Amino acid sequence: MSQPTPTACPALVMVVDDQEANVRTVGGLLTRAGFDVVPCFSGIEAIDHIATGKPDLVLLDMRMPIMDGFQVLEKLRSDAATRDLPVIFLTADHERESLVRAFSSGAVDYVTKPFVPEELLARVRTHAELKRVRDRLQRLAQERQDSLELIAHDLRNHFTNVLFACDLLAAGGLAQEKRDRLGASIRSSADAGLLFLQAVLDQAAGEVQGERMEPLPAAQVLQDAVDAFVEQAEAKAMRFDLRLDRQLLVRGQRAAVGHVLQNLVSNAIKYSPHGSVVTIAAVRHEHNGRLQVMDQGPGISDEDQASLFQRFVTLSSQPTGGETATGLGLALAKQKARALGGDLWYEDRVGGGACFTLELPRIE
Repeated sequence: MSQPTPTACPALVMVVDDQEANVRTVGGLLTRAGFDVVPCFSGIEAIDHIATGKPDLVLLDMRMPIMDGFQVLEKLRSDAATRDLPVIFLTADHERESLVRAFSSGAVDYVTKPFVPEELLARVRTHAELKRVRDRLQRLAQERQDSLELIAHDLRNHFTNVLFACDLLAAGGLAQEKRDRLGASIRSSADAGLLFLQAVLDQAAGEVQGERMEPLPAAQVLQDAVDAFVEQAEAKAMRFDLRLDRQLLVRGQRAAVGHVLQNLVSNAIKYSPHGSVVTIAAVRHEHNGRLQVMDQGPGISDEDQASLFQRFVTLSSQPTGGETATGLGLALAKQKARALGGDLWYEDRVGGGACFTLELPRIE
């Protein structure tokens, strides 16, 4: 589940040299080339500055008093937070021994003084871009790991339920009614696991086809879902009450989130009485965004809630306008929400009616 690449910002380059004239010359060259520059006039100052905010790359003078370039590099490589920070040595030292030591210490490159401006800029651009590519790959790997952990967690729950029921059946000595319930539990868990797996596969197929996880304006995706059912609502003299946080951004696939919301809005219209109001809300909750659809219908009984998100379950409540219900919509919506890294649940609405909440990761 990858996020889109953010708008590129200028690479931040730290220039470390005890000679102010050198820092000014190199810093000016980099600034004119479009880089952001952090000047430092000693190794100690560089270490202190990096502790408060990492640059994308360090141009480091090899020979400095008190703490030379090798000591700075050793300090950076000993810290997990800065171990991979690319460092290019700026040096007037052409001795092979010093250059070999520079690379063995962890420098990615070196530029000799006096330097050729075009050469310096080319090396900085190359290593800054390599750093950014590496960072993007690490973010993608972490996102993929998070997704796999979510998938494993959900599938493990389904398998655990199946195994638990199988163990009880294998123990024997159960009344037929209990055996029937365990059999139904096994079937329900297997169905839910398969449905979740299909939702994950559908999402992966969508990503292959270009349907990436992206920042979604919660207000807009809810408005789109509402717009798709304006005529159906008008036919039942119903209206929508929109309570939307216009600044809220959530992460998801636009098509998948749209399908879930359209299902919720469709159900709200389907099960609500003529002339009633459907409230649509987008709110923040901790690190997530909650997209809610609330109606003034009969709500869902405790008995129906127990099987609300199961496949092919027909609720005791009947559509108020003669509409049909397949018993698949909420089950698919639930699994799609989980595959997106979120969740979908039901609560009784205060004052009567149903409240469905789609929760998705919020983008700060």
